[in-house]
Parts: sequence; C-alpha cells; structure tokens
Amino acid sequence: MIRKILVAASMTALISACTSAPAIQTGDDAEVIGDNLHRVDNSRAKVAYVDPDADFTRYRRVLVLPLGVDKIEIVQPDKSGSAVNRRDWELTEADKLALQEMFQSAMEKQLQERGQFPLASEPGDDVLEIEAMITGIAPAAAKDDNMSRTAGRSYVITEGAGTIAVAVAFGDSETGEVLALFKDARSSSSHWGMNNSVTNRADVQRVFNSWAKQVNSSLVKVTGKGE
Repeated sequence: MIRKILVAASMTALISACTSAPAIQTGDDAEVIGDNLHRVDNSRAKVAYVDPDADFTRYRRVLVLPLGVDKIEIVQPDKSGSAVNRRDWELTEADKLALQEMFQSAMEKQLQERGQFPLASEPGDDVLEIEAMITGIAPAAAKDDNMSRTAGRSYVITEGAGTIAVAVAFGDSETGEVLALFKDARSSSSHWGMNNSVTNRADVQRVFNSWAKQVNSSLVKVTGKGE
C-alpha cells in the first residue's frame, strides 16, 4: 500500500524545520492526496505531505524496509570528449545492493544508535514503517570503470559525485495506512575534488546520513520524544 501511493503520488515529505515554521494546509483549498495526506508548507524537503489526524505519539519503534532501487531514472553526465567505447551510466546489481546497505546503515545509526527509535524486525502496534526509494540520480561524471572512462585518463575532478533524489513513505506497520510522505533531492557535495568509486561512495553515504538525521529529528518532534 505504501509503495502504491508513493509511486502514484511521485512527490513526498515529512515535516522538517525551514526558514519558516512548517504548516499543514487545511480548509477547502488544501492540497490533499490519497484522501488523508495534506501538503506541508515550509518543509525542508522538496515536497511534503502528512495526515493531520495521525497520532505519531503511539510509535516507539521503526521498521525500515529495504531501500527501493528498481525504478531509478539516471540522468547521464556530459559526454564531451568521451571515447568511442564509452557507455551510459548504469547501476549493476552490486551497485544497487551497496546503496541498500549504505541506506540501512545510515538509518540504523541515526535512528537507533544516536537517536531514540529502536529498529523493529516485524510490524507491531507501536511500530512506524519507513519505506524509501531512490527515484533518480544524476552522476557528475562517467562511471569509474574501464568501459566508461576515457582510456589513459588518470583522474577526474568534479563538484561532488552528483545529485540523488529519494522518496520516503511513513505508515502504520500493521494497517499499511500512509501517514506522511516526502520527496527530496540533494547534491552530494559543493566542493571540487577527485571523482572515483571511493569518493562517490563516501559522498552518497553522507547524503544518506543527512536524510537519516532529518528523519530522526522530525520523528522526535512528532512523537513527543523530545519533550
């Protein structure tokens, strides 16, 4: 159910602090999706929706589902000066598994080890389900392998690894009802430096860590754990 609404909506977000306080749209003019999700103005994420009647204080644990990596749109990097045999940027099964492992590690570290939300292994009446999926990536350079980069080029310098977009749904783990959605996109870094498989992995991990911190701080607020 969560994935069905997430894909259909294509846009999402959980309440997070911004320059102005977040505010849930209400009234006849409110933007509503899925019957119960109202648009959140002034969210830190790109787009956000939340159920204004949801009681988040009942949730004390979280169930993090595997990161969705099967419907990723890849915006190909500039191919100027490319070699004849240079191929498009593609995600292998190993790449997808690595992304899932990095995301899970970030969520576990920020929610359980540094936060206040133990991870659950199965649904429960006090368990909030989190389901995320990567919706798109825009690499800053060709993939770091022999088939993609120009032969003889020893290094590549870029402004970070590129941009990654994610959509996340929060729902009741027992009923499957979606309570909040968010969609966001971030550049991995604003600093110029080496672009290779090692630096790219580190950049992606930093982005996942940042999102996980945002999720933890938002959940602390809406569950009342920060009081």
